[in-house]
Amino acid sequence: MGLFLRITYQSQGGRTPETAFKNQKILDYIIDGLNDFDWQESNSTKLTTLDPQYSHIAIDAILRFFLSENIEGGNLKSFYRYLKKDDKLIIDQMLTIDKYEDLSEDETRKALCNDIFLYFKEVILKYKDRFLDFNAVAFIPLLEERFGDIKNGKLVSTRKYEQW
Repeated sequence: MGLFLRITYQSQGGRTPETAFKNQKILDYIIDGLNDFDWQESNSTKLTTLDPQYSHIAIDAILRFFLSENIEGGNLKSFYRYLKKDDKLIIDQMLTIDKYEDLSEDETRKALCNDIFLYFKEVILKYKDRFLDFNAVAFIPLLEERFGDIKNGKLVSTRKYEQW
């Protein structure tokens, strides 16, 4: 099994139920696209050298999508750290809901993909020489291509989105 990335999110939704639904749908789509087993499996041999049965999660990420007053009030910040003993990069990215509040679904998905990719690229390349069995430099173009597919809605999601 060649899984190398695990990503999840925590979201406060939005200022209205409609915005909250839109944001959750978009975040689910992004997370599903990045956690996709087939995509990771097909790329794992390009990124790792160990036998796939010994594979491990090289990047463990969480997106936190919060209202600006809660970010400021809690003095919350994005965070990242490389854990040498686990050969794992932890990425905890804070995103402000307010930035995307007035955007359409397509505009929000594209803006979020851009913001997440740029942050991930910066952090991953900062630690590229520390990974023991993960080619971070080779991963960046693959990640960029994947975000391009997500931005353009090219992925097929099996998740069902129902109105609240």
